[in-house]
Amino acid sequence: MILGHLKSNVEILYITTMVKLEEDEDLLDDYDEDFKEEKPQPLPVYDYKSRRILVWVEDREHLQIVEDSLAYLLPLATIRITDSEEKAIELSENESWDTYVVDLTEQYVSTSEFVKMANNNPDVMLVALNYPKLNRENEQNEVYFEPLRKLFDTESPPNLSQMESQEQI
Repeated sequence: MILGHLKSNVEILYITTMVKLEEDEDLLDDYDEDFKEEKPQPLPVYDYKSRRILVWVEDREHLQIVEDSLAYLLPLATIRITDSEEKAIELSENESWDTYVVDLTEQYVSTSEFVKMANNNPDVMLVALNYPKLNRENEQNEVYFEPLRKLFDTESPPNLSQMESQEQI
């Protein structure tokens, strides 16, 4: 106990208590586990060598960005990039492709014959990307790459097919 005095001669009684801190072993174990250095996970291996992707880039300013980004996203895939609708239509008619890639924000692309043709072909996947967001030099855009890669996956997740079969029952 400590006795204190104020100017008005009022006595204030301070009570102090001593608290003994005991180490809780369980808490320390949890703390250690939370802050252990995580071992780096091996990078996943992506193999898209069976994929054939036709890309139409109307704005020539984006050609190099799109080419570099898709090569990074889809290693080993066959990727053909064209800068005109006419060439894209010609290539789609003369060769077999499993995916078409366009940027619907580019002028005239969303209403083009190529996009209409792609939408009406059930054997081809149409992927619309925002080409300026593919700039890998901008670190803020890097977060988009893994979800973008999943757009090109042709196999449905296992739990999706299970859900579809359960709905049919």
